[in-house]
Amino acid sequence: MGSQMIFTFKDLLLFVLWGCLVTLLVYLVLILRRALLVVKQVNQIVDGNRKSIDATMEVVPLLTKHLETITDEVAHDVKAFRGTVDNIAETAESVTDTINENQNFVGGLSSFMHTVSIGKALYDKYFGDKVKEFKDIVAEVEKTAEEKQEG
Repeated sequence: MGSQMIFTFKDLLLFVLWGCLVTLLVYLVLILRRALLVVKQVNQIVDGNRKSIDATMEVVPLLTKHLETITDEVAHDVKAFRGTVDNIAETAESVTDTINENQNFVGGLSSFMHTVSIGKALYDKYFGDKVKEFKDIVAEVEKTAEEKQEG
């Protein structure tokens, strides 16, 4: 008697499919096990810090109340300050308009100051040394005069 086992392509695919399904279930079990361990650790942390958590939960409503009070005060101050900011903006705009209107005067003044600066530079270039020599001579004469008065 000869017995033969015949595997079809369908049987092979079903075997691979069942293998993937079993592997997926094993990974799912491992993930759930890890999640349960994390939940246990979180519960231990919460139980260990229960007093601190309770104290915090008692303080939070007070903090919320104080925060609302501060927010109201800040809103009131901002409303009061808004008028000042508007005044400053209007003043700055007025000053800008005035400067724009007087720009020709400022340009002329700037040109005059530039001309004076050039004049001073030319004076220093051509007469600076002579003025220094003249000052040195005057100092020498004064020194000689003082020596004659003392002697």
